[in-house]
Amino acid sequence: MTAHPQLTEAEWALLIDLLQEERRALPSEIRHTSRKLLRMALHERLAMVDALLMRLGRPVTHAAG
Repeated sequence: MTAHPQLTEAEWALLIDLLQEERRALPSEIRHTSRKLLRMALHERLAMVDALLMRLGRPVTHAAG
């Protein structure tokens, strides 16, 4: 396994922003796909994003979309 990256405060903020944007975009992407395997993979990705945000101490908001 690789070493943990040392990030600046600005880099952490950017990473969190990117994760939150992905969190907002995934539900729509899940709804609009008709392929079951892709939909399952997107659900797994959403769960991973949620877990990362929780580990980073950020609340996971389930906005209607």
